[in-house]
Amino acid sequence: MRFFRSGGGSSGRLASPEQQAEQQARSEHSRELVEAGGIPLEAQARIEHQRDEGGVFTSDLSVDELAALSGIGYQPVALVMGSSLYRMGWINPMGMGMGMGYGRMMNWGAIEPQELSYLTAALTESRARAIHRLLLETKGLGAEGVVGVRLVVNRWDWATGMAEFTVLGTAVRRVGQATPDEPFTSTLSGQDMAKLVSCGYRPVKLVMGASAFQAVAFFGGFGGGLGMRGGLGVSSWYNQEVASYSRALQQAQAVGRQRMANDASRVGAAGVVGVEIESHVLEYSTGSESVGGRIVEWVILGTAVLPQPNSQRPPQPRLVVSLDS
Repeated sequence: MRFFRSGGGSSGRLASPEQQAEQQARSEHSRELVEAGGIPLEAQARIEHQRDEGGVFTSDLSVDELAALSGIGYQPVALVMGSSLYRMGWINPMGMGMGMGYGRMMNWGAIEPQELSYLTAALTESRARAIHRLLLETKGLGAEGVVGVRLVVNRWDWATGMAEFTVLGTAVRRVGQATPDEPFTSTLSGQDMAKLVSCGYRPVKLVMGASAFQAVAFFGGFGGGLGMRGGLGVSSWYNQEVASYSRALQQAQAVGRQRMANDASRVGAAGVVGVEIESHVLEYSTGSESVGGRIVEWVILGTAVLPQPNSQRPPQPRLVVSLDS
């Protein structure tokens, strides 16, 4: 039998059946919120406390960042985050079956790099969920936006196919500024944010492009003989580029950049700054030591910006500094 203890007291007395039922209902409701893409009740309570009580702010800003943001009228509110633990699913070798016996027969269907649409969708959705939860915390705090957003990805040997995506940043606002319906999100540091505003632009939102391509390469030839150079095989007798892996990386980069540009166009942005790139090359088994299989994951994240009307241009540097009062 599982025992529940009342949350508030220090006496350690057991919770009543009514309290147990209430705790169970709260836990179930919290689970439903997370499954729907939201944040748990505990996180909501923390945000409400921070918003109502005010007081000490939390941030991951450096002193230089804090000074730069203060110079353009922004104050930190709280450290905000969003996370998503995602299972990437089974990696299908796409027909790379190999027959047994003399003169092995190979299926050539995956020689040309191909995008794994289901894996690309997982990369996109996992990050989108994490960013959405970061936005929910930001809105709950009544902040104007988030600066210094960074993405942290954790993978574990003991959890094959699982990845944790976490986004962290500092929610900020300006005194006397109305809370917007949709807070901005930005990868820019405090200093870069100040420079962006001073040169007549404002951040809009994080934009992203993701892609995952699969490629295979043959090493050592067929049945232990000499390998093929160039198109299909890679002989272990020579130093040479693994062309199929390079093509997969190039295609993943091109597709990811185009998707980020499309994302920026959808919000009417003038451009993208503060671009950060994250790439992974994952190895998977093909059933043969002479056939190498790789998954190339490529994610690009940046800040979409718009010109800010009626902004003042920063003063131009001069070679002579006037000492007059």
